[in-house]
Amino acid sequence: MKILVFGDTHFPSRRDSIPDDFYKQIEDTTYDFALITGDLTREEDMKAALPPLPRFFIVRGNMDYSTSAHSFHEKVQIESFNILLLHGTQLRPRGNIKQLWDIADNVRAHIAVHGHTHQAAIDLYKDKLFLNPGTISGATGGWGGRFDASFIELDASGDELIVSLYLTDWKKTKVSKAHFKLYEDEIRRV
Repeated sequence: MKILVFGDTHFPSRRDSIPDDFYKQIEDTTYDFALITGDLTREEDMKAALPPLPRFFIVRGNMDYSTSAHSFHEKVQIESFNILLLHGTQLRPRGNIKQLWDIADNVRAHIAVHGHTHQAAIDLYKDKLFLNPGTISGATGGWGGRFDASFIELDASGDELIVSLYLTDWKKTKVSKAHFKLYEDEIRRV
């Protein structure tokens, strides 16, 4: 299975597009579905700025004023992996992996996908994997400017997972890959 993971677009309040390299990568790839970490601001603007998306799961972020239809979290099964999808607004400080580990453990998730920080991260903590796709649009935490933009692709097969992190400074795109395997209920790097 191939999964697209992104979030924190902040369309149209902070950004109105994604990097051309990202658009082409998404357009040229066949995904089974997408996991979206919220803070789209307006879902219709997000859909207009990206290539057509596959079936997707979206969670509500703190800036999703017009998206009351989405839950604050979703549980998704991908191959052997139980995944918790949430925005991360409830974490103090932002991106707190120890707190997120407790939440993931409580719902028996092997992987937690979260956003809110606008900083991409692949963290293996204790026996769980934490993925933050950052901001696909390069939206800043406030008005104006832009950050490096990023998103994640997951390739899942049985109990193995390859995580590809796409990151651009708007001049050059870099791809980093990490390989993980589920052993009983523990995720380990291969």
